[in-house]
Amino acid sequence: MPMVYYGGALGCRHCQRQCVMLVQPAAPGRPKLYDLEGVLGPAVMEFVDQHVRSLLTWDILVFFHRNPDAVLDLEGLASRLGRRAEELEPEIEALCEGRILSHAGGLIRYKPTTQMRDMVCRFVESCQDRGRRLALIALVLHKINPGIGA
Repeated sequence: MPMVYYGGALGCRHCQRQCVMLVQPAAPGRPKLYDLEGVLGPAVMEFVDQHVRSLLTWDILVFFHRNPDAVLDLEGLASRLGRRAEELEPEIEALCEGRILSHAGGLIRYKPTTQMRDMVCRFVESCQDRGRRLALIALVLHKINPGIGA
């Protein structure tokens, strides 16, 4: 498993942009530097910054992108994701505030605007490529714990 170093909010010392360096154990002393914005693009970076609070949020977004007609209560969604309902509540609330989901009458629906649906699609497509997925994981983990590796 690679060790991860995150460039600070002001950018890394190499390119002054937000970067992540993955140090592969098989190649000590030869780190590979990934420019997050260059790998993901500014639109996906902004989407993650504004809407992806955690890896659980990531799971919820992917679920509803793949099941856009799903209408579930909190317990049903929790069951589908293999999580506890109380874990989902703050994430669902944030996605509703971001106008990606709708939660009315106890039911959760995927109700993004066309533009937001396109951004969710770009985010999910980014998850399909290994290099971009690693960059996304690093970005989300850095959001969760910004002091680590800085």
